[in-house]
Amino acid sequence: MNKSILFLTNTYPDFDTSYRGIFVKKMATLLKEQGYEITVVTPKVYRQSRYKERQDGMEVYRFPFLSGNKLLIEYGKIPYGRMILYYLMGFFFALYAGFKNNCDLIHVHWAIPTGLIGVFLRLLIRRPLLVTVHGSDFRLATEGSALLRRLFLWVCTRANHLTCVSGVLRGGMERLGVPQQKISTFPMGVDGKFLDVGRQRNDVPTERPLTVISNRNLLPLYNLSLLIHSIPGVLEKEPGTLFLIAGEGTQRSDLEKQVKELKVEKSVRFLGRVAHESMPELLLNSDIYVSTSLSDGTSVSLLEAMAAGAFPIVTAIPSTLEWIKDGENGFLVPATEERVLAERIVRVIRDRTLLKKGRQANMKIVQERALWPVTIGRVREIYSKILGSAMQNSVA
Repeated sequence: MNKSILFLTNTYPDFDTSYRGIFVKKMATLLKEQGYEITVVTPKVYRQSRYKERQDGMEVYRFPFLSGNKLLIEYGKIPYGRMILYYLMGFFFALYAGFKNNCDLIHVHWAIPTGLIGVFLRLLIRRPLLVTVHGSDFRLATEGSALLRRLFLWVCTRANHLTCVSGVLRGGMERLGVPQQKISTFPMGVDGKFLDVGRQRNDVPTERPLTVISNRNLLPLYNLSLLIHSIPGVLEKEPGTLFLIAGEGTQRSDLEKQVKELKVEKSVRFLGRVAHESMPELLLNSDIYVSTSLSDGTSVSLLEAMAAGAFPIVTAIPSTLEWIKDGENGFLVPATEERVLAERIVRVIRDRTLLKKGRQANMKIVQERALWPVTIGRVREIYSKILGSAMQNSVA
């Protein structure tokens, strides 16, 4: 008999070009293909989103909470009224979906805020709980109020098992007091089509200018101003370089203004939101990938760029140190020095051997550690372990 899994997640795509929660949907879809019955409960963020629909053979329920077209984490201050409604409606929708589909296991993505709903649901319907920590939830717990930290720990201690997307997160959770044996670590997966792109890539002719891409959201966390302010230094030495900014966010107008003030608009293209299925082709036509993020879990966009053969230049934050060795398969740069970023971009442009060496190393890393089949295999092992333990406990 197929096992029924209830996915409870902060975000999930609700229209064709949506990028929010795209990797949660990919995991759900692949588990569905492996024979699991998947039901999804997620917030209704947009007015036009449906309360219930069927996507790829999976039922998706969206609970309302007067979102204002924004996720909870996108509010500058904690919207307590919306949060209370979020928890109440989320719990009742999850309870209904759990009973209707006779779920065997609850899999929560993000310990805050949906993890709290998952804990109460587990206590009421007596089903095992798996919680995946992605990074933003851990950051809220450690940088926010003492209440958020207590809530995060409360969720972690009451989950049957936890997964997180990086060793840095695991170490931080252990320092908060979460038992080491309770945590498994692996990234969200990378689609094999990105590796196909890497294999298609030919050596770059020395006479062609290179293209630099950033595909992070245009939000303060991702620090795109650092890249924008590095561009004049690059163009001074390599004037043909093209910069592609793929993404949307609250800082777009400000970043476009900075580009004009620096008089580099002829070398910069703002592409807006790019559908995930179009990203492999975009990366194929890009040579250098830049991420200027101030904080991250394991960035799937970085792993996809590595698979596609774009040379990574990323900020030296703890999570990137797990994937990038400075000067070997990428460059690590400070999050505040545009001069250093410009120098590294110019160095890669002038050293095509470095590009080729990095591509070969990165494709191997992704193939061995980060493809979706690897991730789904780990998830299935954890499901089997949790469900087996729950069955033994019920018999006892």
